[in-house]
Amino acid sequence: MIGPFLADRSGNMAVLFAIAFSLSGVIGAIAVDAAALYHERRAIQSSVDLAAISAARNPGRAGEIVADVLTKAGYTDQAGLSVTVGRFEADPTRAPEDRFTPNRTPTNAVKVQFNRPGTLHFASSFTQPPTIGATGLATVTPEVSFSLGSRLASLNGGIANALLGTLLGTTVNLSLVDYNNLASARVDALSFLDALALQLGVNAGTYNDILATKAYSGDIARALASLATGAQKTVLTTLANAGRGNSVPLGKLFDLGHYGSLALNSAGSALNARLSALEILSAAAALADGNKQVWLSLGGNLPGIAALSVDLSIGEPPQGGGWFALGPVDTVVRTAQVRLRIEAQFLGGLILQSALIRLPLWLDLAPAEARVAGATCPDRNSPNGTAEIAVLPGALELAVGQVTNAQMRNFGAKLPVTPVRILDALLLDISASADVKVAQTTPVLLKFSSSDIGTAQMKTAKTTTLVTSLGQSLLGDLNLEISVLGLGLSPLNAILNALKTTIAPIAAPLDSIVNTLLTTLGLGIGEADVRVYGVRCLNPVLVG
Repeated sequence: MIGPFLADRSGNMAVLFAIAFSLSGVIGAIAVDAAALYHERRAIQSSVDLAAISAARNPGRAGEIVADVLTKAGYTDQAGLSVTVGRFEADPTRAPEDRFTPNRTPTNAVKVQFNRPGTLHFASSFTQPPTIGATGLATVTPEVSFSLGSRLASLNGGIANALLGTLLGTTVNLSLVDYNNLASARVDALSFLDALALQLGVNAGTYNDILATKAYSGDIARALASLATGAQKTVLTTLANAGRGNSVPLGKLFDLGHYGSLALNSAGSALNARLSALEILSAAAALADGNKQVWLSLGGNLPGIAALSVDLSIGEPPQGGGWFALGPVDTVVRTAQVRLRIEAQFLGGLILQSALIRLPLWLDLAPAEARVAGATCPDRNSPNGTAEIAVLPGALELAVGQVTNAQMRNFGAKLPVTPVRILDALLLDISASADVKVAQTTPVLLKFSSSDIGTAQMKTAKTTTLVTSLGQSLLGDLNLEISVLGLGLSPLNAILNALKTTIAPIAAPLDSIVNTLLTTLGLGIGEADVRVYGVRCLNPVLVG
């Protein structure tokens, strides 16, 4: 019985088909499970990427945001979730896996890792589900809007009126109340450019198109007036009607970064930077294409001084110079170089033969620089974000020396520090020399909290080598060479003391005048003023 059965080959195809069908069923089940696991992993990756991008906008709440995104995606069991906050640096010299540093501040990136058991539809009866997961790394670049040298002008004996009027090429006759109104008038940066485009007859294009042009100071004042109300509008309208003024290269006034490519009339959609009208006018004055050398006569009411005149020259801002900028870390703004030539005249007493003393001085203030060193995005605890600005106040040098008009304009050459004759009488010659330098070799780091940014708080970086009084320091180090050409004169010590007593009254007015002139230009002696108007964190990107 058995033998014939084993030898019988009828029905063998049915057996083979049954075996093949069973095997194909197993293979199909495995393929279905593999495809399901693949799609499940892709779904997890998409959710993890979305969670990382969402959290990168607000690293301070990264864990909460990631958990919420994954929950909404259907992943309520988050036992395999890991969220790491840190800093990402797109450094091409470093391996991609080394560009993210966990827990490093200031934070700008979030790394999300999520692992969970996969779902097996057929193979669960004979094997354990494999662990599947995904990793997402997203970063955001905080962009800071800030300004350098935005110290408000002050009214001091008409100096501000004379200086701003000459540089703007208009007639400026403002009272202290007018200046306070200008200082308190705040305008949005893009709204101002929109209004200026209207004044220039430009109806289409981008902000970069406007910044590539020049505008007259009268147009600038008129644009500001169109955004102001009340007494502020009255003052600005008065300035606008004072004359066409000098032209101002707008590209050196504002640097909007990539926001410059926005179409005109995009105000309010890109940044929130409310600038003082007086700040804009002061910065425009320093950049105006008119007479960059201003002469002022200031000695009429200064006690002990027969005459005092000041010449001021403003150089071309360095490459990348500007007053206001918007950009990421390492964005830089710089002020222009400023030179002052001061000549004071005194009448000497009997010991000095009642001769006229001429004391020529010069001051050279190098450009100050401010650079975005770091920033954090706005979050629940810091609604305006935070920022760190590294500031290098301009190096300053004050010396006794005679400077020509050509030397005043040649900012590429160093001014002379050589003895000059300050008294030339019949029997008495006196020469003098002195030199005071103030320099800051390392940047000063200014930190702006969310509150500081919300109120556009001004912070000042001061050089650590600044002397208390430039005038007193200079005159205290005065080197004098006295040549007595005849008999019967007083002893040298008496001549020396008489000369110092005669010159001493200039110390206080010298500091005041220099401070006022530089303050009107938004600068300070050995100082640099910075405001941060806002921090924006838009469009996080996946980097891993």
